[in-house]
Amino acid sequence: MSDAPITFLLRAAGPIAGGALFWLLYFDLKDALRPEPRRVLFLGFLLGALGVLPAWLLYHAMPLIGLPSGPEGSASELAWFCVGIVGPIEEGVKFTLAALVLFRLRWFDEPIDGLVYASTVAIGFAAVENFFYASSLDWHEQLARAFTSPLVHSLFSAIWGIGAAYALLSTWTIWQRAVLISLSLLSSALLHGLYDAALLTLQAPWLASLIALAIWIFVLTQARSQLKSRRA
Repeated sequence: MSDAPITFLLRAAGPIAGGALFWLLYFDLKDALRPEPRRVLFLGFLLGALGVLPAWLLYHAMPLIGLPSGPEGSASELAWFCVGIVGPIEEGVKFTLAALVLFRLRWFDEPIDGLVYASTVAIGFAAVENFFYASSLDWHEQLARAFTSPLVHSLFSAIWGIGAAYALLSTWTIWQRAVLISLSLLSSALLHGLYDAALLTLQAPWLASLIALAIWIFVLTQARSQLKSRRA
């Protein structure tokens, strides 16, 4: 058997692992005053990596309800697929894993933890996803995706991570918490879908970049607000 697939995977593993580690450290440093246990961050990364499987299964289950399992058709159909299927599936899977495991841990005790935990799950998801795309990309495209994809996934997931943390750690009623979490998750899924649609259908990387930049500003503002209130 040829060793070409093994050689390819080894060549792609370096940039993918490097990009994932870089962004894990970045988001970990956002919680530098009270850092989370490293084993919890690894658990989040592992959950995200494993989350690719249920996402893949959901994509392939779409034809059972009359929906496409992959992007196809006209530009409008591609845009609908991104917004109506990609965003909800990927953000829904990542949120579910975080809610079932990470948000139940005793270390989940302040709003910024929602950002950190959501980011670790997203980075794990992006790292495995990058392996699926690597075979169709040149080495420089692999390198660019290895460093940008974890960040972009983290930004989308940070929205529901921050929203869920505020809700779950508040003294609100269960209905108020449910509304905030739902709105955060819907916003995350919608922005994820719009980002992908801007790249796939509009061929407008500048628009996708603007979406990512706006979310990044929001995330940084929230992180700094939390750190400031903690120091007070």
